[in-house]
Amino acid sequence: MTVFAAVILALTAGITEIFPISGTGHLYILAKLFGVSTAGAEFQSFRGMLYLGVAFSGLLFYRTQLYDMLRENLVLFGLARPVSRQRGEPFGRRLGQLLLFASLPMLPALLLNGLRLDMERGTHALAIISGLLCLSGAVLYFAARGARGRRDVYQMTLSDAVITGLIQMLTIYPGLSRSGFTVSVLMARGIDSVSAAEFTGLMGVPVFLAAGIVQLISAGSAGGSFASAPYLILGFALAALTGFFAHRLFADWMARRRPTAFAFWSWGAAVLALILFLISA
Repeated sequence: MTVFAAVILALTAGITEIFPISGTGHLYILAKLFGVSTAGAEFQSFRGMLYLGVAFSGLLFYRTQLYDMLRENLVLFGLARPVSRQRGEPFGRRLGQLLLFASLPMLPALLLNGLRLDMERGTHALAIISGLLCLSGAVLYFAARGARGRRDVYQMTLSDAVITGLIQMLTIYPGLSRSGFTVSVLMARGIDSVSAAEFTGLMGVPVFLAAGIVQLISAGSAGGSFASAPYLILGFALAALTGFFAHRLFADWMARRRPTAFAFWSWGAAVLALILFLISA
């Protein structure tokens, strides 16, 4: 992997993992364009560091909400003084519980990392990714067109969190956008677009953290070395930097307009993946 390819892949990951356009699908397409092998342990370890960088960007961007969750759970165990709230139940504690139930279904799904890698190494991987990108775009398009969200993040229920978490399990495969599917489900359940984007971003912190750790463990068990440490550090830093600004851009976009433009982007990426597949066939 060249330095230029590493920079482009890292910048792309920081953006596409936050926007609802399938970060893994875009990484796979770009890797093929740059002639980077996605089957080796080097790419797995690099991708693991990209996931950790995206998780770190979420920690920075949502630091206020995450601190609130931590403090109010410390209050629950008598380790901190309570802060007076106008709302009845401390919201940080409740938001933490919703986040926990939404994230738990993704943990067993991450253990299927080997199945995802087998699919990526297959001869028809680009064709499959093209189809999944089309599906992601369609789900987001129709969810955005029919969204009439009237509930905010303060009014989310446990069933909202659990159903969103279960749907998120499907997105371990490249081409299925985690952000796109979760935002779509939340909007379809009546959550306004701003709150859907916020909760999706919060869900990404534990998910990307776990995904990065699983990816690094998988690379290590495959006999990979970490001799390319500069590439790993570069990937982490660039993914974290672009991810932070991508969170801001996505939040601003969802506050002002519908996310249907991301559906068209996904369809464009699907066409590119299909063209690459036909050329390489």
